[in-house]
Amino acid sequence: MKKKLLLLFTSTTTLFLFQSCQKEISFDDENNNVTGDFRAKIEGTQWVANKGAGASRVQGLINISGFSTDRKYITITLTDSGVHRYILSDATMNAAAYIDSTLPNPMAFTTNQGTYPAESGGEVNITAIDTVNKKMSGTFSFKVFRIMDGLGRNITEGSFTNLSYTTTLPPANATDTFKVKIAGTQWNPPTIFAVKAPAVPPLPATIAVSGTDATASKVVGLIFPADIIPGTYTLDFFGGTYIGQYNPNNNPLNSQASVSGTLEIISHNTSTKRIRGNFNFRSEELLNPLAFTLLTEGYFSVTYQ
Repeated sequence: MKKKLLLLFTSTTTLFLFQSCQKEISFDDENNNVTGDFRAKIEGTQWVANKGAGASRVQGLINISGFSTDRKYITITLTDSGVHRYILSDATMNAAAYIDSTLPNPMAFTTNQGTYPAESGGEVNITAIDTVNKKMSGTFSFKVFRIMDGLGRNITEGSFTNLSYTTTLPPANATDTFKVKIAGTQWNPPTIFAVKAPAVPPLPATIAVSGTDATASKVVGLIFPADIIPGTYTLDFFGGTYIGQYNPNNNPLNSQASVSGTLEIISHNTSTKRIRGNFNFRSEELLNPLAFTLLTEGYFSVTYQ
């Protein structure tokens, strides 16, 4: 049970980190957004993140991501211990994912699927962090696995050198709204993210919407299927489909997930990517249900990327 919870929690956390990274590094425009150097061998073939690469260091987590012109994507999420050797496995909060958008099935391969260490897992070594210029360097190697079809990929000789990282998040778009009462107190976050994310098993392709303070120490987020239609849905983390998440501070161990509540989708225009909804849920720490928070009168109106 604990292994399943860690897998699902890591998947949802990766989605929120994917949002902040994507906000800083636009993978859709024609500009080269590489900061530093990010490369690896995928099944023995050299790969370079020549379209976009960067990192973030927020909410007690480090995210390192790179994207190439041949539509391959590597993202790594770590519990921030600074310069350190990080183990990636299905028993840790550290994870990496690999997506190849050119495959008939573009769902993600990850280090927290499959059997460790035969099918998945590995390590990341952060060797240097320049806190003045906000750059980091390191190496990595890991196996990623996709449980749905039993396929895997071997990522070797990975490195990132002088990769720029961010520690704060940009302000919300003027047209977006996100608000909620947290334990009865109104909260209007200064930063709002909304993104349609590729499948990261056990989650299908999803839309993730979140409100965040400027340093990402407090986050309220929702994750739901990308093809959602207007209606009312139950927010239940354990169901793995409609999820509410509340991070009260930058300690991942204090993160809470929805155990009950509702998500009402008012409208969803897939052409303009505009979606509106109401929500409320009770969130609990996964391994300590006595630590809970009531989130009420939530509302969002956003355009997702």
